[in-house]
Amino acid sequence: MCGIAGIFHLDPGGQADRRLLMRMTALLEHRGPDAEGFHVKGRIGLGHRRLSIIDLVTGQQPMSSEDGTVYVVFNGEIYNFREIRRELETLGHPFRTKSDTEVIIESYRQWGGECVKRFNGMFAFAIWDERLKRLLLVRDRLGIKPLYTTVAGNTLLFASEIKSILAHPDFRREIDLESISSYLGYRCVLGDRTMFRNIEKLSAGHMLVFENGYMSKVRYWDLPLRGQRKDRGEEYYARKIRSLMNKSVKRRMISDVPIGAYLSGGLDSSIVVALMARQSRRPVKTYTIGFAEDDFNELRYAKAVAGMYGTDHTEIMMDEAEYIDLIPRLIRYKDAPLAVANEIPLYLMSRELKKDITVVLSGEGADELFGGYGRIFRSPFDYERSRFLENDKSILPEYRNLLLSKIRDIYGVEIFVNELDHFMRKYHWLSAMDKEAILSREVLDRIDGDSRIFRYFSEQFKAAGGLSHYEKLLYIFQKTHLENLLMRVDMTTMAASVEARVPFCDHELVEYVFSIPFHHKVRWKSDLHRVMAAYMSSDEISENFDTTKYILRKAFMEDLPAKVVNRKKMGFPVPLARWMGGKYMQFTREVLLDGRTSSRGIFNIGILEKKLARGNEIDQASAMKLWMMMNLELWFREYMDNPEGGMVRATEDLRMAGTG
Repeated sequence: MCGIAGIFHLDPGGQADRRLLMRMTALLEHRGPDAEGFHVKGRIGLGHRRLSIIDLVTGQQPMSSEDGTVYVVFNGEIYNFREIRRELETLGHPFRTKSDTEVIIESYRQWGGECVKRFNGMFAFAIWDERLKRLLLVRDRLGIKPLYTTVAGNTLLFASEIKSILAHPDFRREIDLESISSYLGYRCVLGDRTMFRNIEKLSAGHMLVFENGYMSKVRYWDLPLRGQRKDRGEEYYARKIRSLMNKSVKRRMISDVPIGAYLSGGLDSSIVVALMARQSRRPVKTYTIGFAEDDFNELRYAKAVAGMYGTDHTEIMMDEAEYIDLIPRLIRYKDAPLAVANEIPLYLMSRELKKDITVVLSGEGADELFGGYGRIFRSPFDYERSRFLENDKSILPEYRNLLLSKIRDIYGVEIFVNELDHFMRKYHWLSAMDKEAILSREVLDRIDGDSRIFRYFSEQFKAAGGLSHYEKLLYIFQKTHLENLLMRVDMTTMAASVEARVPFCDHELVEYVFSIPFHHKVRWKSDLHRVMAAYMSSDEISENFDTTKYILRKAFMEDLPAKVVNRKKMGFPVPLARWMGGKYMQFTREVLLDGRTSSRGIFNIGILEKKLARGNEIDQASAMKLWMMMNLELWFREYMDNPEGGMVRATEDLRMAGTG
């Protein structure tokens, strides 16, 4: 696990600036505190910061082929590198190291850009082919590892984090207002854009190729949209899932440094810990974090799993003051406003576990794969009944009026234009009505009714056109929502120089589970429950009349305490609303009602004043919306008000935290 940075002159006669490359790379010290390396020759410059995980002695980068014609900088892990290496050795390829990095080089020499299809892992890497004068940038299938790009003048810049790109003296910082709207609506910037105009992230499952003066973007992987196979029954699927998860966890336990796991007490992390414990000869180190507020704690569930498997368990507690202090620091690591309130406790937990381990396994990906967000994944049931009532006027008025009233309360309408209209009314954090109230008129005019967001989701629905309505939502969450969570994990762990691995994001598991019929993922508790649900909205039905992640629960029901297998999703909440009567409210008011905030012309300050006047009467959802706006303003102050913002202080924070 590392950080990479690079410079590539689009002019063949250009010369890469070594001093700039060194600065870009130094800004990634927290991602790789163990070593640094550079390759600069002519128009290409490659920089690398290393966090030593595998082949601690000979895995330094940039690494070249034996003849010096192919160079690579690589962030991530190739879990099946030993199998690929054995195949390459039979084809006559010599190896000088025991690292997965050299396997990338020799795979490229054997199969060219197609080599990426053979890799099982998480990765972002750059390959420079000296003979062909070809630059290849690649990002893993699901977007576990980040890679950002821009063109400044006549130079392509790329890096693991945006701060490295900001180091270029000719790059002009400009905000992207449509990305601000995307962040407020979805807690992430959708698609390949970022908060900065002209900086893009390479899309998951894609590669960029620069050769002969041309650039091409190639998608090398997507979810298999071949529709559902013949239903083989839940027993078959449960056995297959167990087998694939065992294989995935085993791959992710390969390490030459100490390894452990996050254990929230939820189903997903508990499954990972159970499988790790079965494959480990010594107690697994597990970590969980909690708050003083009991109803925001999962500590007792984590403790039950830790006790069942005899793990070496550590509990960490976090309070309001510590939470507030860490917000600006995390924004500097992320180069963006924080997306989810639990990013801060995740960072604190990562910083704590770094004292004992360097690699941690986490449970992200299961909800998107198995249907864990019940209210979203049950919502097509509302759409179906709305259409039915629209087309059949003979239905009893009492039933019609009751159900349509409930649908209207959730979506704002009783009848939907199409599936896309239904989805966009259901899936958002700040709704279109929220934005109309909170954003200034100037901003609303410039984002053009969120037309870019509409086009993005329209393209997603079109891509998933052959799937059922339920499967389309799974597809979109795999392509959109999951990447945001994975970027959260990457940032919070790498900020503490820790490598996170996510077994549920093994692409072989993902491809298989995506083809399992939907009713094995979100299942009615009984036929009676389905009949009773006819009068209820999807919000009322979810996890009361149906079971989310049914097939995953079944696959591991014998491996975990019943109270863990059967519990409802909690989602790692942070008690923001509880804190609205204390220091957190004071901090939020100081930020959002400050003159600098008003002068930007982003928010309708009058509305913010009214919301903040409610104090501790604010509910959790409203508190989260205020939290996002506060994060956005803090990002402005760091990255737009300060010309050096984000470029030096992250490494200073690393030393202050004692992890560098």
